[in-house]
Amino acid sequence: MINSHYVPQLILRHFANAERIQYCDLGNRKVETRNIRSTFSEKGYYPDEIEKEMCYKIESQFANLLNKKLLNERWRITLTRDELFILKKYLIVTTIRYNCTEAIKKYGNPLQAVQGYSDHFYDNINKVLATQNSEELARLMSISPSEKIEKLNSGRIGEFNSLFADIKNIMHSYIVFVSTHRCGECFIVPDTGFAYQATHLAVFQQSEFDKCMYTLSQAIRTHNPYLLQIAQMLTPYDMFVCPVSKEFAVLSLSIFYKFFNRQSDIYGLLSTEGLTVNRLLGFGDSNMVEPPKVKLQSGKATAYEYSIQQLSFQDVLELNARMINNAERYIGFQDFEKIKNSIEYYSSLPDDIRRFNMDFLMSTTQ
Repeated sequence: MINSHYVPQLILRHFANAERIQYCDLGNRKVETRNIRSTFSEKGYYPDEIEKEMCYKIESQFANLLNKKLLNERWRITLTRDELFILKKYLIVTTIRYNCTEAIKKYGNPLQAVQGYSDHFYDNINKVLATQNSEELARLMSISPSEKIEKLNSGRIGEFNSLFADIKNIMHSYIVFVSTHRCGECFIVPDTGFAYQATHLAVFQQSEFDKCMYTLSQAIRTHNPYLLQIAQMLTPYDMFVCPVSKEFAVLSLSIFYKFFNRQSDIYGLLSTEGLTVNRLLGFGDSNMVEPPKVKLQSGKATAYEYSIQQLSFQDVLELNARMINNAERYIGFQDFEKIKNSIEYYSSLPDDIRRFNMDFLMSTTQ
């Protein structure tokens, strides 16, 4: 059996020093220096064929994009349509490659939903890996009325909803590139490979604000068909952050947050009085949601130029806190001194928010 990495080595290398990473076991409360080959991995985690398919059909393409473009730019990144597809495909694979069956069960989901997720874990990965363009990814979100009825009647609707939601959240989202270069604090990487925030899981927020219902009610009140179209694209999903190096991450934000940026094509369509990006997400500001500059050829978009947003010190603490809380058991980092403030911040959060006690890490690394 192959030693399968649920966080790929192409990412871990950018959190390591000479292929060695600080590997923190949150379950056994210990940290040690390990080679990346033996971290965030398990023999037989995927069937050998899927392990090879992930390498050939997304990891090699994304590694090329990451190493030759994303991590080489300081201010702006220009992506072709094909490169944007590779990025979004990689983000979707990242959301589904970690088997969170036990976590789903632990959080009290119906047994039928847990079983449906588990039964279709490998199949969903294969479906995404097989896509060759954005149109094929979009088709994975579609389901005929007759197929939906058949799945409902057989109790199998869960197998569709899981993949549908993961793809829709990324495909209908807004990409943001963020850097910690100016603030000095670095990212950690959790065993899930990402952190996720949604209205129903927003444990770091006190707000009960429901952006989906708020947008829909405004669309109905104003009879604005474009606003109604956007409302139908929204889900409880707020954001997804995927750290790809100790100083760089890719964020996928709900398009709802484009309402806050003056440069956005939808700015002004929705009243945002009293609301801010920082209040709703817990980090960032409206400048973070700057739309890309679209390059056109014969009226068709051929490339997208994105600004690299420089995070504040507090922004990094907030994102790292989410990634620690989203971890199942392990986190990794390169240098404790560069994430020490994040650990202290996380430890200062109320007990009902924190999933882990990090005191052992503070004492171990003194």
